Amino acid sequence: MIQHGWSVCSSDGEHLGVVFLVVGDENADIFDGLAVTHHGGFAFHNYADRPHYVEASQVGEIDDSGRVTLTISADEARHLPLHDVPESAQIEPEAASRTDRLRTEIEHLTGEDRTN
Repeated sequence: MIQHGWSVCSSDGEHLGVVFLVVGDENADIFDGLAVTHHGGFAFHNYADRPHYVEASQVGEIDDSGRVTLTISADEARHLPLHDVPESAQIEPEAASRTDRLRTEIEHLTGEDRTN
């Protein structure tokens, strides 16, 4: 139900950002949480504003008009962890070159997220 670009607010009413990604498995009706960025309107994030992860238990009210209100305060939201792609989602095609595989390993070790 929640869509990319929806507004995200804290429990005390402060605008925190926008939904970058709904985390879970839509086909299995599993909702794990949200990846939230501070900017809006883009299909991908920039590296200065990496998405932060909001657990499903921290999502409160969902308004059909495009607004999500969290159960945590703005101060608590400032300490949310960065959203990291699960290890199982980082799949290299069999035809990937050694350079591509090495680049992926370096990105994993340095914590750089190069996914869209």
